[in-house]
Amino acid sequence: MRPADSSPNLVFISHHTTPEPTQYPRNGNTMLELSTSYDALRQTAGVYCRGTATVRIHGTDRVALATRLLAKSIEFAPIDSCVDSLLLDEHGAPLGLALALLRDDAIVLITEADDAWFALAQREASAFDVTIEQVAEVCVAVEGPLSWQVVEPIVTDRGIADVLLGEVLEAELAGESVLVARTGTTAEFGYVVVGSESIVAPLIAAAAAAGGGEIDPAVLDRVRVETNYPVLPQQLADATVLEAGLGWFATLGREDEFVSAAIAELAAPERRAIAAEFDGDSPAAGTEVRDGERVIGRVLVATERAGRDTGLALLLVDDPFGVPGLELDVDGAPARTLARPTIAPASWDAQIGVR
Repeated sequence: MRPADSSPNLVFISHHTTPEPTQYPRNGNTMLELSTSYDALRQTAGVYCRGTATVRIHGTDRVALATRLLAKSIEFAPIDSCVDSLLLDEHGAPLGLALALLRDDAIVLITEADDAWFALAQREASAFDVTIEQVAEVCVAVEGPLSWQVVEPIVTDRGIADVLLGEVLEAELAGESVLVARTGTTAEFGYVVVGSESIVAPLIAAAAAAGGGEIDPAVLDRVRVETNYPVLPQQLADATVLEAGLGWFATLGREDEFVSAAIAELAAPERRAIAAEFDGDSPAAGTEVRDGERVIGRVLVATERAGRDTGLALLLVDDPFGVPGLELDVDGAPARTLARPTIAPASWDAQIGVR
């Protein structure tokens, strides 16, 4: 904590409006179609921008501040590792999601959050010896069974197979220093690269050389529902963290002080989120789910079909219907509930570094 008689360090987040997704600087229209975007993520390598703002925390209290702001504890996370966490307010209500990259001199947060979280972060930072700043950096995600081929040329201090899941390291791309982390959202091999906008074009080109390219972000909801990664804000619309099945993005048994400690007081869920497939397109979010004539829930997240044979959605249903293997009715269409992952990721049968 900052001593009472010290003058405050600069606390600055240059963020005043809800951020828009980062737009890539493209040479022409290079984005893949929706169906080929899905194929890239599941068969080769897909590139997209992760997060809407990059925040760096410096100073002696940087870990203490990040610990307060993140719902997921980083108490035992080592330096040069990364952690996915929900961002919640004082009442345990969702404000967004962050990927925290833990460095020895800074904590880098790749955030998808609204204005309320940035205001909260600014208030909390005033009690700590920190500098917190939104920076002009992009976080480029590379995911898919061949994503390692895209990142391999910039990891020069070791073999790409030696980069551990959850590890963060420094590398060089396009003549500048970047951060690389092995992490993802699709259950395939995945990495993020954090740097200036100049890194985007070479990563897209490398993914294209591997048979993939820059994906349409609209496909992400489907691949994330398939593998139980959060789809925000839809997944928490009128649902608690526990009902939505996102308790694993927070540490519920924490004994330290953190902003969203109220999450520990959430009641045991009486509704559950469950994936379901349809013979056609997914019904829209909010559509009632029935068991016979009885309304038991609604569509929580509807996803794009993306050229697949079946549609996919996330349902929010009353207990005891939130289990795989049931057939329910959604606006007259049969919905078959599924265990997740709903697919077998190709990366599970592949080996990094082996062509």
